[in-house]
Amino acid sequence: MRFGRACLVGGVVGLLLSATGASAQVPGSLENYGGPVAPMFEGWYDNGDGTATVLVGFFNPNQEELIDIPVGEENRWEPGDMDRGQPTHFPPGRGWGVMTLQVPRDFSGELRWALSANDQPTSIPVHLDAPYFIEPLRDAADGNEPPTIRFAEKGEGFTGPPIGIAQEMTARVGSPLELSVWTSDVTPEHAEGGGGGRRRAPLTLNWTMHRGPAHVEIAETSQRFTDTADQNPRTTVTFSAPGEYVLRAEALDETGSGGGGFQCCWTSALVQITVAP
Repeated sequence: MRFGRACLVGGVVGLLLSATGASAQVPGSLENYGGPVAPMFEGWYDNGDGTATVLVGFFNPNQEELIDIPVGEENRWEPGDMDRGQPTHFPPGRGWGVMTLQVPRDFSGELRWALSANDQPTSIPVHLDAPYFIEPLRDAADGNEPPTIRFAEKGEGFTGPPIGIAQEMTARVGSPLELSVWTSDVTPEHAEGGGGGRRRAPLTLNWTMHRGPAHVEIAETSQRFTDTADQNPRTTVTFSAPGEYVLRAEALDETGSGGGGFQCCWTSALVQITVAP
């Protein structure tokens, strides 16, 4: 079933145009500064246990503007709990599958993510409508599956979109903290690649800030490998202020960021770090 790819590639423009309060900005009309940040509903999948997982991302069309929006009136879910683990840090470009929500399989209520950047409010509802059904953990056409991320050599492997916090750590302001993961991928020889067949590095590990109260400095935000067998990329992160932070580790196969709009081909895991003075 290939609903996911067609829906998600074509859905970027449609969702941007329908985001309430936002000017009609699409990937072909990027600005350097001053634009809104659009929340993106990417689809849902059945967990087989009476629940469904909703996948959500964002699009920041400002090519040179890092935007931070703390949880509150300008970065909230509604109705109910405004904090559902959404990012507060929005680098330029498309953030694919940055968070998930677990809902009952028969969910039919109103649930919406609202953002306001540069005084331009946007919002998007999530739902379980059939056209947005996706298959994020395996490409039925060629058997391609997401890379694996582990936080110990023999530790639990994480695949697919982020579900909760995968790892907890502690650090101190100004002292570099080592970030170490093990990542690997097995790509079928006949896989055509989700992103229109364009080939990139066979395996990439990215780090980005997901949320936190202040600036962080990551020594190497992206590391690329020509071998998809087990890799152990390491880097460091340094914090400028105390508090609770969440970083996102993202492993990509050769289909690139977001699998070119197809969720078979990447994995994200969230790391929570408590930083002391």
